[in-house]
Amino acid sequence: MILTVTLNPIIEQRLHFSKVLRGEANRAHKQSYYAGGKGINVSRQLNKMNIKNLALTFLGGDNGRRLRATMTAEGLNFTAIAVKSETRSGTIVIEDEPVRVTHLFGENSVITPEEVNEFKFKLEKMIQNCEYVVFSGSSPSPACDDIFAYGVQIAEKYDKTAVVDTYGKALELAIKEQPAILHINKKEASDYFGKKFENETDVISALEEFHKLGVKIGIITDGDSPVYMNHFGFIHKVTPPEIKVIDETGSGDAFVAGLVYGLYNDEVLTDILRMATSCGAANASSVSVCEVDYSDIEHLLNEILIEPIGKKMNLMNEML
Repeated sequence: MILTVTLNPIIEQRLHFSKVLRGEANRAHKQSYYAGGKGINVSRQLNKMNIKNLALTFLGGDNGRRLRATMTAEGLNFTAIAVKSETRSGTIVIEDEPVRVTHLFGENSVITPEEVNEFKFKLEKMIQNCEYVVFSGSSPSPACDDIFAYGVQIAEKYDKTAVVDTYGKALELAIKEQPAILHINKKEASDYFGKKFENETDVISALEEFHKLGVKIGIITDGDSPVYMNHFGFIHKVTPPEIKVIDETGSGDAFVAGLVYGLYNDEVLTDILRMATSCGAANASSVSVCEVDYSDIEHLLNEILIEPIGKKMNLMNEML
């Protein structure tokens, strides 16, 4: 069982237009609602890959009720802590020709300390019944900032594998608890270290620093640029396949889903990297978020180049 944890979910209204004319009235030819939030995206992609999973999140107000109904309709298995604050909402404008996707996000929820305590209590119970727990996305308000760090502590307590994919204060606190796996994009990594990454050396240095802080597997992605992984002190560079990028939203989440898929199935390192990278790339070639079919992933697997940088390891399956 995979547990995904989302602190800042969103109910998305998706409006499809042939073309949007700014400053004029535009009428959509299609409208739908979509469950969003990084951990929820990971759960959706794991569903597509037939991996049993459960999502934990906050839900509140009318938007929360709509998001609950949408997640149920999508077939997502989830548990939610009820909060007083309204769940965040957003509007996604999708134009057909040329294909263009515009994201408009509402304000975050405000979560109380009491609601956080209830969430933590539930989280500990759920971690005991999973093998991997994925902490994904932003913290909506200060009271939530330490939830991921707490979750990493609990995962360690029960000998579960924690995967962290966040930024800002939530990342600072989570890193101190030495998560087993860290996924972060290049901008988030540069923000964490407070400096601009100028070249490959800067990215590798960041991964080495994360490793010194106790991260066993650290990964930095950057859109369609190469992926870098520090695996127990050994660096690998992954060159993604060439694709036509339509919308990169959720590609990091698809990458994480592919990564967890490979780990969960005890695959070798190179196959795990191919799966994760293919999943992220396939997602970027679609307007859908984390709904990649395995056939689309499989099509890209052999187009990915993986090469070690620096010292080389014995490629036995040394994972966790």
